[in-house]
Amino acid sequence: MQRLLTSTILAFSFLPILSYSAQAGDGLYVGAGLGLSSSPDVTASGTSGGKVVFDNSTMGAAVVGYDYGTNWRAEAEISRRAAGLKSVAATAASGEALATSLMVNAIYDLDVDSVVKPYVGVGVGLADVNIKNGTPFGGSSINKSDSVTAAQGIVGASYAMNDQIDLFGDYRYYKTAKADFTTAVGTKTSMDFSAHSAMVGLRFSFGGSAGMNPSQGEAASSLDSQTTQLVENEPKESPLTQPAPPAPQAAKVKPVVVAEAAVDAIPERTLPTAYTVFFDLNKADLKPEGHKIIETVAQNAKAMKLTRIDLTGHTDSSGDDKYNVGLSKRRAEAVRAAFVALGFDEAEILVLAKGETSPIVKTPDGKYVPKNRRVEIVLP
Repeated sequence: MQRLLTSTILAFSFLPILSYSAQAGDGLYVGAGLGLSSSPDVTASGTSGGKVVFDNSTMGAAVVGYDYGTNWRAEAEISRRAAGLKSVAATAASGEALATSLMVNAIYDLDVDSVVKPYVGVGVGLADVNIKNGTPFGGSSINKSDSVTAAQGIVGASYAMNDQIDLFGDYRYYKTAKADFTTAVGTKTSMDFSAHSAMVGLRFSFGGSAGMNPSQGEAASSLDSQTTQLVENEPKESPLTQPAPPAPQAAKVKPVVVAEAAVDAIPERTLPTAYTVFFDLNKADLKPEGHKIIETVAQNAKAMKLTRIDLTGHTDSSGDDKYNVGLSKRRAEAVRAAFVALGFDEAEILVLAKGETSPIVKTPDGKYVPKNRRVEIVLP
């Protein structure tokens, strides 16, 4: 048990290191799930052994993970499987076997043209296998535990309920190395423990499903500097505000009125007019950082008395061309909906969908590039 606790501390301490080294599109997340488990029969060794048959049981797991934005995720998982003893050596048995495990999982999210995202994974770790009040083992009982290595294979799928919460379901095949036990009368036996498990649960991503894209952060943080540069480069006095040349007394009033109307009709471009909002893989949900950028654009547009907005949606080169056009349109429409919610006229917002045809970073087909998953916002 001490080995399991030590491994738990090491595994969860390792996650911040993974987080620190992560690339664009990363995201810390937590998750938990419950499910059913079925343990195959095993043969316990020695004179205290024999064929051990288990009842169907339950299992639960909790994870802390990191999404690297390149389809890969890493997780530290703690789980527990319980299986009642049905018979030992063809004799009715009582008691239960408990397997408490700490696993480090590597998960790969498959890129498919669907709202349901399949994934596969593997895990390795350490398990504390405990037989509680197990009897009969050679005419005696076992109430002992042993720490052994464990491994598992994972196949599942997830569905994004919103930009932070995913519903998932998966199948797991789990197996330990042989655990050694001693009966109450001192005889020894050993056996492994395995389980077929089906589990459902929820994952919560901090800051969105894949965290903040560094380019997105750069776009947000650079707004102030762009504004400062534009203001500094703006002419000190606009030609429209310069005094009109002397005019005959009879026509003096009319030119002044025209000049004032012209000033009102043409807003001064003192703030940035181009922005970018980034998206997670295969998603069109706005993240908190995206909402902040849109709010900034809305404030600047209103300050400059601009009502028209052009939105162009883009994707990376992964996935089918036709699907990517639709995905880029959904992303642009999500941004348009946010502007409409802020009081802009939907008829004044132009939406274009370019799919994967205009990447920021040019790549071969099928590549995952976070910078290319975006909507460009222009105040024309």
